[in-house]
Amino acid sequence: MRRFGGMMRGLASDRAKQQDGTIVKVFKGFVAVLALSVLGLGSAVAQGGGGAASSSFAAPPAGPSVFAPPPAAAPVATTPSAAPAVSAPVAPVTTAAPLNATPAASAPRPAASAPSSSGRRAYNSVNVSERYVALTFDDGPNPETTIKLLDMLKARGVKATFFVLGSRASQHPAILKRMIAEGHEVANHSWNHPQLPKISRAAADKQVADTNAAIERATGQRPRYIRPPYGAMTPALRSHIEKTYDLTFIYWSVDPLDWKNRNANTVRERILSKVQPGSIILLHDIHPTTVAAMPQLLDTMISRGYKFATTSEILAMDKPGAPRVAVSQPATPRTPARQSAKPREQRHHAPAAGSIGLF
Repeated sequence: MRRFGGMMRGLASDRAKQQDGTIVKVFKGFVAVLALSVLGLGSAVAQGGGGAASSSFAAPPAGPSVFAPPPAAAPVATTPSAAPAVSAPVAPVTTAAPLNATPAASAPRPAASAPSSSGRRAYNSVNVSERYVALTFDDGPNPETTIKLLDMLKARGVKATFFVLGSRASQHPAILKRMIAEGHEVANHSWNHPQLPKISRAAADKQVADTNAAIERATGQRPRYIRPPYGAMTPALRSHIEKTYDLTFIYWSVDPLDWKNRNANTVRERILSKVQPGSIILLHDIHPTTVAAMPQLLDTMISRGYKFATTSEILAMDKPGAPRVAVSQPATPRTPARQSAKPREQRHHAPAAGSIGLF
């Protein structure tokens, strides 16, 4: 038994030595592998130009990295996706292009739109390719003469623009409602017809703002156009009104002086002798003789191929190029030297002695 026990202890000791040897061998192998890995990494760093001064985000010479800028052969600016960035600045011009478009011949009415994209904010006339004109009536509404005029226009399918006084618009809102309902346009002609440059800036603002408010209350639409009384205006005041109220100034190229010559035949013949495509015709719906001239005037113009448009419609037809009538605001009546440079039709704007000041 003692011998057997000794044999067993010897066998156990040998087995333990074998296991220890195996563990040592495994450990040595692990150390060797680890050493080889460390050596390989060092070699790779040495080949890549690494070191303490080398950045881990630098692109290797052999190829691009996700952190590196794109190769010079494929710049972003030339890719199709970058094209909108080049054309973006001209987008407003593109959207405004229909403003200069001629209405289709088959369309019953020209399309109304905003003022021309040319940047003009004052018009005497426009360049059109068809025989369109704009009839404009100042100083109303009048419950007698304006109603008769609206009936005449409706019977002929003629559209016009009414530059109303705020004081009268506020008294007769139903007439303004009818104007809009029948396709006409309503615009600002001040509250009670002063020469705007001759009053204070605050007073001029009140004239414009109160009239805008009266028109909007009656029609639900904010005016887009203004015709200053007598055509009197200064560059500084005009710029102020344009910026403050977003209004475009509308003057005229044909003036029959119907406020002065109260004769229907004279009014009619003066218009027929001066009108041409693109004309803006100045009239006053408060004078019975002016209204009396309308039936024969309208019928004659229609027989000659003329068509009638509102202010917005005719401005939408404005074509690029030099206007037929110089586009500049009429001179203030108190400046004769400047008036001499204006078309003859605009010289009447100084109030006549003893007049009520409605032109």
